[in-house]
Amino acid sequence: MSSFRATTTIPVILITGPVGAGKSTVAIWLSELLERRQVRHVMIDQDYLRRVYPSPAGDRFAARLGYRNLAAIWPNMLEVAPQCVIVADVVEDRAQSLADYAQALPGTHVTIVRLDVPMPVIIERLNGRESDESIDWFRKRAPELQAIMEREHVEDILIDAGTRTPEAIATEIIARLHLG
Repeated sequence: MSSFRATTTIPVILITGPVGAGKSTVAIWLSELLERRQVRHVMIDQDYLRRVYPSPAGDRFAARLGYRNLAAIWPNMLEVAPQCVIVADVVEDRAQSLADYAQALPGTHVTIVRLDVPMPVIIERLNGRESDESIDWFRKRAPELQAIMEREHVEDILIDAGTRTPEAIATEIIARLHLG
């Protein structure tokens, strides 16, 4: 094991919000801005690590599969000695998510950043990206997730995303977390 991994706790910036909040887009912008600042990092969108059909039995959103996949690739990511990790994911249960990430990404410290976006903005985004077959599910799921996240206070940092650009939101995250 390298001395970097043995002596350094790697910060994880976990960007969350309901479906349509812009988690993935903000994560991509955050990665871009850190690259410009020459901050060594990795970016993971949990949606890509758990996208299967059908979902495994007892794992409605394939979250368990996603964490296992994340744990499997973590040694490879450590080889590039990241100064931080960016993750886009839905967090419904703060304690459970922190435990799952601690297990999948040993040697890290997770900060949950929740994007606060007005529901009409989210619905407009979903209408523009989802198919006729899936839109009803997303229109129902977005306010459900928003209510859970607000009630459970899943975040360490709340970002008023509103209709701001993803670049502006990523810039705020960098400033608030003192990255690069």
